[in-house]
Amino acid sequence: VCIAIFFAVFGVLFYSLWAHRKSRGAKSADFHESTAVEIAWTIVPFIIVVGLAIPATRMVVEQKDTSQADLTIKATGYQWYWGYEYPDNGISEFVSNVLPEDKATAQKVPYLLAATEPLVVPVGKPVRVLVTGADVIHAFAVPAFGVIADAVPGRVNETWFTIEKPGIYYGNCRELCGIQHAYMPIEVRAVSQADFDAWTASKGGYKVGGAPAPVTAATPAATPAVIPASAP
Repeated sequence: VCIAIFFAVFGVLFYSLWAHRKSRGAKSADFHESTAVEIAWTIVPFIIVVGLAIPATRMVVEQKDTSQADLTIKATGYQWYWGYEYPDNGISEFVSNVLPEDKATAQKVPYLLAATEPLVVPVGKPVRVLVTGADVIHAFAVPAFGVIADAVPGRVNETWFTIEKPGIYYGNCRELCGIQHAYMPIEVRAVSQADFDAWTASKGGYKVGGAPAPVTAATPAATPAVIPASAP
């Protein structure tokens, strides 16, 4: 729609410049006002804006709709680490700090992006993240998912994502929150449903609906894709 408007407007402009140039003896019309034109250039843009607003508003509402999520996670920003809780699975809040540099080097993972306790989520399932702050404003952001939500003390914001490909995805706090702002990485591990159930059991949780998660060893998986995000 925008491209069509662009060509229409500039088409009229360039035609007017070409057809009414001085070399062709064109002379400007001598008039002061036109009620019909003024009404038209008020109504037509209004109709265009309304026509664009309706589908845009519908899309924004759909993008913010988290009612179909299969998993809910609560992420709380602290100075300077993240706390994660899985209320649907009975997993109490656990702390996720930046992985120390020596351990990151030994494990061959990116320092300032890898975390001591990553978020673990199943692939192919819509995940809702409730985001809040405990002290100052933080921001939960994972570029690979296109999500960012402010973590504001006293408020709960929410965002969602669905991961289709198993792997490790990185993000950071994206709100300047103090001296150790750069040490608040977000590590998300996307695994199969079976591996997620095994991880849930290891945390003392259960499947959504109250059924206990099976305490089985996680099935070895292929080396996951690592999608880094730039450090703040």
